[in-house]
Amino acid sequence: MLEFCDVYVGQEKIFSVTNTHFMSALERGERVNEFINDVVTDRTVKPEDLTIKTGMDGVPVICVGDKVIVAVTQWDAAEAQKPATMLAEEWRARLISRITTVREQEDEEDRIAAAKAGTREGTAAKAKPEKNNSSLSEHAVLLLFIEISLLLFASLVFGELMVRLGQPAIIGQILAGLVLGPTFFGAFFPDLSSNLFPRDGSQSRLIEVISWIGVSLILMLTGMETDTAMLKRLGKPLMSFGFLGLLGPLIAGGIISLVLPESLMGNPPNRLAFAVFIGTVFAASSVPVVAKILMDMKMLKLDIGQLIIATSLAHDLLCCLLLAIIVVLSGTDGGGTNPVVIAIIGTICFVSVVYFGRSIFFTGLRWVNDHVSSREGLITSMVVLLLSSAAVTQALGVHIVLGAFAAGLILSQAPVINHKVVRPLEIVTMGFFAPIFFASSGLNVNLSTLLEPGLGSITIALAIAALGLKLVTCYGAGKVVGLGTWESLSIGVGANAKGSLGLILAMLGFSLGIISQDMFAVVIFISLFSTGIAAPLMKMMMAKVQVSDEERERIKKEERKSRTILSSIRRVLCPTSGRGRNLFLIKLLNSLGQTQIMETTALWVKTPGSKEQKPFASVTEHIDRKHVGVLEKTLVGKNLIEEISEEAERGYDLLVLAADEPPGDANYVFSPLVDGVIMNTDVRVLVAYDPEPEKLRDIKKVLVPVSGSELSISAAEFGIELAKALNANVSCLFVTETDAVDLYGEATQSGQKIQHNVSEEIETTLKELSSALNVEFESMLLQTSSHPAQAAILTAQQHDIDLIVLGAEPKLGKTLFFGHTINYILRHAPCAVAVLKMRG
Repeated sequence: MLEFCDVYVGQEKIFSVTNTHFMSALERGERVNEFINDVVTDRTVKPEDLTIKTGMDGVPVICVGDKVIVAVTQWDAAEAQKPATMLAEEWRARLISRITTVREQEDEEDRIAAAKAGTREGTAAKAKPEKNNSSLSEHAVLLLFIEISLLLFASLVFGELMVRLGQPAIIGQILAGLVLGPTFFGAFFPDLSSNLFPRDGSQSRLIEVISWIGVSLILMLTGMETDTAMLKRLGKPLMSFGFLGLLGPLIAGGIISLVLPESLMGNPPNRLAFAVFIGTVFAASSVPVVAKILMDMKMLKLDIGQLIIATSLAHDLLCCLLLAIIVVLSGTDGGGTNPVVIAIIGTICFVSVVYFGRSIFFTGLRWVNDHVSSREGLITSMVVLLLSSAAVTQALGVHIVLGAFAAGLILSQAPVINHKVVRPLEIVTMGFFAPIFFASSGLNVNLSTLLEPGLGSITIALAIAALGLKLVTCYGAGKVVGLGTWESLSIGVGANAKGSLGLILAMLGFSLGIISQDMFAVVIFISLFSTGIAAPLMKMMMAKVQVSDEERERIKKEERKSRTILSSIRRVLCPTSGRGRNLFLIKLLNSLGQTQIMETTALWVKTPGSKEQKPFASVTEHIDRKHVGVLEKTLVGKNLIEEISEEAERGYDLLVLAADEPPGDANYVFSPLVDGVIMNTDVRVLVAYDPEPEKLRDIKKVLVPVSGSELSISAAEFGIELAKALNANVSCLFVTETDAVDLYGEATQSGQKIQHNVSEEIETTLKELSSALNVEFESMLLQTSSHPAQAAILTAQQHDIDLIVLGAEPKLGKTLFFGHTINYILRHAPCAVAVLKMRG
């Protein structure tokens, strides 16, 4: 039964609305009246701002920006006996006319009231107080929780299904939204679907807000995964694939857009913005999807795999910049008399601040890490930086995408941000925000519209064209740099996977009014299609790529190198007293800094009665600032051990300490201070002892004693890494006990055989690491001795060793004790000694 409800502006009726499947005419009329009243009282909205767009169900809707005022349903059109589009134009014209009249009447009443009151203050009263409808009802909160639960559960189920079928989980998450949306669930249960997932009003905006937060987090993580060093290293091939592979689809997509029907464009149509949008869709690529496929194929570290990732990354980065251009061209953001100029100048300024002001951001993050007591403070700071950066670019009119991506780039280079810090944020993003974003993208589209012959043909043609253009342009780029056919085509397929960026483009284009609802569905399909075919096509083409033995050996070395201790060290704490005994430590830090980015904090604890005037001189005068970033930090306290230990726990990867030669009868290992710090911290500690601290020792030969334990192997690996950094040769020492046969007799023969096998395995392992680091591994020295410490000292004397590296683990007790071997070596070594205490 058809119902009616009149809609008023002021006291005048302007039209009537009918009931729908899920809302009575009275409820619908009250909502429309409320929205219209908001427009009347909000003087920042001009009557001319009322526009007509195509709604989620393909019906015309009258909007102010993204806010829907009223939709013209098929029943409204049937009752008026007019096409829905024509009726929408009539309603819009009546609304504009009546809102203008009501405002003029209110202005006149204000002037009369002001004149009667004898004051001019009344002329400032342009608007009446708005009715406070900002609070959410209990039903809205309940519905939101149900929506989130359904989206997450469906994303989990379909994502797992796709993974088991060999596809990325993102496809399953999008399918979850399609199943819950009008494509499937809404087609069979339209009323229930409309009540659970209303596509108009504030309820749908709640999910949209969560989705945009998810978008910003995904873009931030993408920025953090950007390997700028790899982009520089690949040079000419990347330039060719990055620009030819992107410009071809971008230009061709723009040209193709010229022949697409106007019905696929937004209302009002913007042909230029639409052309750039289609070109960007054709050019887009998703790094996470491509990386996951290559990891599954175990080809990520190959040269071709790295080039595929770098090409996708370059396309991803350039498309983020194109998104900013699209927003400016859409004319819906920016503000001011010339939003294009503001956006361009603002973007240049923003990028300049991000690039040249990185040290300021690093300092702020470091301050939070060092001074905020909350363990979650650093994560909060990351989110604040993300949202602030996104807000700045949104205010400039270039959307949140550029700001979120830039925040990720900043965080990826911040020394205090490591995997341990990022991991919780990554889990929340990928486990909560990302599935909601991907599922809601499918929730807002009805793919059944693509079954229409005309629209279906356009969709298939665009999907094939996007793939074909990537293949052709990447094939051409490959020929320019001398790559083979299958390598070039593999890059084209990988760079064509749209993934999350395709969904972001679809949401952005639709929210800005650049594309219609039908085109939104087309872009979603292209993203699904390109992502779905990427894995099987890449597997087929990469199987034909020839991988040389040299490249396989290089990958093996890089994989081994990535598991070393040194690869995890980014922040180093170096306490100093101003004495020259830090020289050997400084040499080690200078050498380590040449192999990777490292930040060193020189710490001086000022105690009562301290008279040192230049505590940092011994560090700053000898540190190589080209390779090691140095920060000076002064703490005031009475207890040196407590101050150093507390500072070490503030996110440092390594604590380095210098030690003097301890007396033979001392009741400590290094010194009371060094022993106390080691006992009171869980951080990895490196203690260096040099018998001649006044001169800078030249390290040419490194000796690492090994026993077969996990600790000694780790110390051996660290010793080999030190040798690499110092450009020195390394020898390892394996000691067998001479007294074993006398003590155990024939029972030792089995143990000796096992020991011999173990020594061979250790030698093989350490030779592999030495080869991976390009360190000359002289030999595996075997010594027979009654005590390992004596064997180490004898070997050091016989082979002119410059540095002995030892691994240490504290024994149980109230005081520090590493065992008799380390004690003996420290007191009798003819050379420098470095003792590494692992974490814990």
